[in-house]
Amino acid sequence: MDKIRTIIVDDEARMRRGIERIVRSYGENWDIVGTFSNGIEVIEFLEENETWVDLLITDVKMPEMDGLTLMKEIKSLNPDNDFSSIIVSGYDDFQFLQTAIREGAFDYILKPIKRSDFFEVLQKLENDIDEKRRKSLKWRDLIKQADKLALTKQTQLLSEAVSSEPEDIATMYWTKDFPDGLYQALFVSVDEFPSRTSEYSNEDWGAFAYATENIIDEVIMEYKNSKHQQLGWWWREGGLHFWVLLFSSSKENNDFFVTGDTFSRKLKSCLNKYTPFSFSVAQSNPFEDLCIMPEMKKQLHSLIRMRMIYGGNQVYSPRLIKELKDTEENNWFAANNMKGFANKLTSMLGRSDTSKIEKELSDLFKKIKKWRSPMEIQYALEYLMIYMFKVNLEDTESGIVLSDLGYILQAIKVESNINELENLVKQTFIQVHKKQLAFQQDPTLTPIMKTKKWINENLSQKITLQDISDYVYMNPNYFCQYFKKQTGKTVFDYITDLRLETAKELLQEQDLKVAEIARLIGYQDTKYFSRLFKQRWGSLPSEFKKKYKTML
Repeated sequence: MDKIRTIIVDDEARMRRGIERIVRSYGENWDIVGTFSNGIEVIEFLEENETWVDLLITDVKMPEMDGLTLMKEIKSLNPDNDFSSIIVSGYDDFQFLQTAIREGAFDYILKPIKRSDFFEVLQKLENDIDEKRRKSLKWRDLIKQADKLALTKQTQLLSEAVSSEPEDIATMYWTKDFPDGLYQALFVSVDEFPSRTSEYSNEDWGAFAYATENIIDEVIMEYKNSKHQQLGWWWREGGLHFWVLLFSSSKENNDFFVTGDTFSRKLKSCLNKYTPFSFSVAQSNPFEDLCIMPEMKKQLHSLIRMRMIYGGNQVYSPRLIKELKDTEENNWFAANNMKGFANKLTSMLGRSDTSKIEKELSDLFKKIKKWRSPMEIQYALEYLMIYMFKVNLEDTESGIVLSDLGYILQAIKVESNINELENLVKQTFIQVHKKQLAFQQDPTLTPIMKTKKWINENLSQKITLQDISDYVYMNPNYFCQYFKKQTGKTVFDYITDLRLETAKELLQEQDLKVAEIARLIGYQDTKYFSRLFKQRWGSLPSEFKKKYKTML
């Protein structure tokens, strides 16, 4: 048992020393951290040392601050600290004594003090504190277990959100179980070295994965413990590829981005040090709405592809891409003027006629078709697509993001028909070009008006965040921030509110079954719809319908 931290207060020095001797003689479980002549000295001591006490032994009547006031002051200093009090009282202090007991004093000792009476009180108090500590320890263990279960559940939800197809945004109710604040998503991926893979057995790869998981877990724990209200989750995507989600209660985007960058570099350094591989990290910009997690997968998977140009063992983010120095001057890209062509072509997007862009690409492929090296063709097209991705990623307001970059690069790698490759590249460029044009036009409707109009027209359909952001030509993260700033609601809340308002109207105006109404407003799961309806309107849809009919 930990020692019981004790403070003794009495304005009579002889009485203080006598109480101290009795307490010390009782046993070694008592740690007397100070003796004082009045309550003000006690408060000053506690404030200066930022310490706590388990037991206050105090006289009732003292000059400047009596014992009852001292008890209240100590409680106000640290409301979460459960301490006990023993009141020392004279026979004429009975009214004070009654008040002290009501204020929560554990027991009292009457003057003159008898050692046997004092020992009896200390024994009861020691047992009481021991029982409280055991209960407190058990309670803390239960809280830890509950937190662990909650963390496991949250991690599973995040993993499913990233690995599965985008859900209807209004069914992502699980996001409400996460705190409000800023988030950053990180994709941590091993830099593959095919020439070395044969050196390791399956057992080796299992050990590497286990070591990597432990390293990520330790760095996240350090992050969570470094500052109040910082949280982190991680899960494995497969192989030596992992996801990390960081949370901060801070609202400062720039500060949190720097924190995330520091975390990424620390994690990368530890992985380099304790595994035989290098790792790259794709880091998102801070965001508030977890509904964009499915889109984050596409963006960060595309972002990690930057290592094909700039090399591995780096941290890639939308902001840091601008700071990366070009490293291709001395390789074959410069010889074929690919950098200059990529710059020219991307500058035409959203500005030139579609026919001119198609002609530039046709001229390029006439030259490419004359190359003898399939590897050069692959690298040239990969460079072109990554360059366009980089340029569009920097434009966060229009938010034209080539989220399917991973798919396109894979197609370039495996496609053997040069004409098919030409069609793929042309289609991609024209698609982005049209999005750029659309973003600059249509002044009659604001993005919010367009969004609400589209949601109303598609309320009965599956609605994903990507569907909406594609329609208004915005990056999903930027769109979520813009929508909340303009409407005061998240996209999730707006769609849910609209669907439940519509359901209420349908129940009042139409003679339809609950399942039919659920489908009409976009919910395939009737039970889920009913639960949401009751949370909003206080009764199940069937009950609401009956009550409404009886009122007519």
